[in-house]
Amino acid sequence: MSVDPQKAQYCADLAATSVVSRYAEEHGLSATDALRIIMETKTYDLLQDPESRLCFESAESILDMIRAEEDGDWDEWIKV
Repeated sequence: MSVDPQKAQYCADLAATSVVSRYAEEHGLSATDALRIIMETKTYDLLQDPESRLCFESAESILDMIRAEEDGDWDEWIKV
């Protein structure tokens, strides 16, 4: 099933906003600093790809992927 790129981008933006907010809170960072860190991850790249459909996952699942990526646990990252 194809995803409308505009809807997927909107969904990705909403997910990213939630993820950045929670990540900032967890790490005691400003939203800007959290966004800078998150934007450098493979998870964020995947979130921006409409075909991945990652934007339809929960913020917690996306955060789990970021945590696994930060830990270098690629097996866990793939599972999430």
